[in-house]
Amino acid sequence: MARDYENIIDYVRTESDDFTTRAVCRVDSLVFSCLAYLRLPTDAHAAGDEEGLCLKDLFRLEWLDGMCGNLHDPQSSAELLAAAAGSSRFKDVRVNSYVTHTDERAEQQFSAMTFSLSPHETFVAFRGTDNTLVGWKEDFNMAFQHAIPSQIAATRYLERVAARTTGRIWCGGHSKGGNLAVYAGMTCPNEVAVRLARLFSHDGPGFLDEAMTQGRWSESSTIVDKTIPQSSVIGMLFECQEPNYRVVRSHSVGFAQHDPFSWEVDGCDFVTESRVGLGASLLDSSVNAWLVSTSPEERERFVDAVFSVLGASGMATIGGIKRGWRTAVPKMLVAAAVLPEQDRKLVIDAAMDIVRLMAPPL
Repeated sequence: MARDYENIIDYVRTESDDFTTRAVCRVDSLVFSCLAYLRLPTDAHAAGDEEGLCLKDLFRLEWLDGMCGNLHDPQSSAELLAAAAGSSRFKDVRVNSYVTHTDERAEQQFSAMTFSLSPHETFVAFRGTDNTLVGWKEDFNMAFQHAIPSQIAATRYLERVAARTTGRIWCGGHSKGGNLAVYAGMTCPNEVAVRLARLFSHDGPGFLDEAMTQGRWSESSTIVDKTIPQSSVIGMLFECQEPNYRVVRSHSVGFAQHDPFSWEVDGCDFVTESRVGLGASLLDSSVNAWLVSTSPEERERFVDAVFSVLGASGMATIGGIKRGWRTAVPKMLVAAAVLPEQDRKLVIDAAMDIVRLMAPPL
């Protein structure tokens, strides 16, 4: 079905200037942030070391299903990679230093890749949250942890990339990846920080007030570039430090606006709106009111309770719970039955909202 607007795929197909001619723009940063979701195959081993692999060589039909099949929008992800492989601007960009790591015990889901744009220009992209329970649990741990494991990993990753490159560095990501990009940029050593050109957060969660006491938050906030859709949900979580976000126009509704392929592009920038919708504003105020009214220990107990109920489903992914709801929901209700009565309904409602909002469409 034809779209009546242009998105990042159209941008990649039509832009011809390479990165030595025109520097990184906001739309470029979202392109790299979306490519960071790809699950690179083990056969693409060069992408895991410093040598790297050109985007045009990463596009191979036998790799596509493994790279894109489990993503939120496999078709659009494959189209984006195909467009990049044929684009004068993107095809010779080298993907390198790819890492991916999931640790259920540490409640960590982390992945990153580096794009070498020119001999002295580098883009570091952090993957957003995947479909796993452990990935979403780590996100919600931000409600009570000053530094989640992936944030610490992001800073270390940026330091390693900086140690082997020269020149300017851009960082970015979508969803949790945007949060990681900002965190890494604000907490890295000074010798790395002075090389940072921009930190892009595309609908990424904000931070708790307590986290603002670390790093160079006040002096470096001018290089943070945050974009959110009108009905932002994820990007308005813990929104305490990025008041100058830009609101982009999305052609989806509600939580579906988190999908970056629904964002409207005009040339090298996004089409913007004057303000977020009422729902996003209410979410911002309600989440912050909850954070102020509860202790970190109370937040931790609540988040643990919600994800213990989700975990009782026997499924490893939120999409799995949605697909297998006939068997998953009864197991979740049994697990919730042992909770204190005053907490039970709130925990069940929160667990079901997570499945409803965050599972990929069937």
